[in-house]
Amino acid sequence: MISENLYREVLLVPAEAGATKLCIASGYASASMAHRHLREDAMKGSGVKVELVYGMAGVDGVSQVDNATFKGLQTSGLFQCHYRIDRPVIHSKVYVWLTGNKPVRAFVGSANYTQRGFLAPQEQQETMTEADSQLAFRFFQEALRGSLEMNHEDVEHNVRLYTPEHRHRQSEDCVTLSLLTRDGRVGARSGLNWGQRPGRDPNEAYLRVPTSIAQTGFFPSRATQFSVLTDDGFTFVAVVAQDNDKAIETPDGNHILGEYFRLRIGVPLGDKVHPNHLERYGRADVEFCKLDDETYHMDFAVQD
Repeated sequence: MISENLYREVLLVPAEAGATKLCIASGYASASMAHRHLREDAMKGSGVKVELVYGMAGVDGVSQVDNATFKGLQTSGLFQCHYRIDRPVIHSKVYVWLTGNKPVRAFVGSANYTQRGFLAPQEQQETMTEADSQLAFRFFQEALRGSLEMNHEDVEHNVRLYTPEHRHRQSEDCVTLSLLTRDGRVGARSGLNWGQRPGRDPNEAYLRVPTSIAQTGFFPSRATQFSVLTDDGFTFVAVVAQDNDKAIETPDGNHILGEYFRLRIGVPLGDKVHPNHLERYGRADVEFCKLDDETYHMDFAVQD
């Protein structure tokens, strides 16, 4: 039985030994987990493919944030996602490694394909154990037969893609981050202007997280990536970074945030952002609302 280093032992070691594809049937899954896993594999140069059956999708639905991020991941050609819609539902957690078309290793246990499942906090203990790879692969194939590929035209008729509802959320689930410094400026080489220095992409940016918020644990720990859906439908993967957890960055490239905000407030890409740009737009802060441990909504809408 494996109770420590689940992420490495189940999701990385078989690829390092030559396995080429991971087939997963998991009750629940998060796009931030898939993003992190695929990114780490890509950095190692393994080029592993992941095919996921989201087992409880037909019953509990899938967040709009995860659905949009899953779609983005599929464009890489290394990830494919299916939503289980037939009964019985799949609440199991089965991970089967293939080399070519041959099952070579398999694991079953309690860990969903989420960061909480594989990088569990101390108060939550997940375990996995090795299983017969042939039997596990047959289970995966059966789960696949009762599922729809996430881009299938019938998905929206069979899977509830739920959106965040903030008006009914309690205030402690949301925080506000200013885009200005304490003295009312936009940092000359920080914040939205982080890339405004020689040798850097001028669009690079990060969001400031005050110490008073960083210390509350509202955002995940620095090791945990999380998905963000904005009020205008843009999705990105983010991570807490820098000393004292003072920043939110985008691991796929910090130009992502800078380009998003410049396009939103009408500043040409590459230009420096000034306070008057935000004043003209009508807002100089963003609101983050926590939907679950790996999913957040960011609101930058201007109120009428």
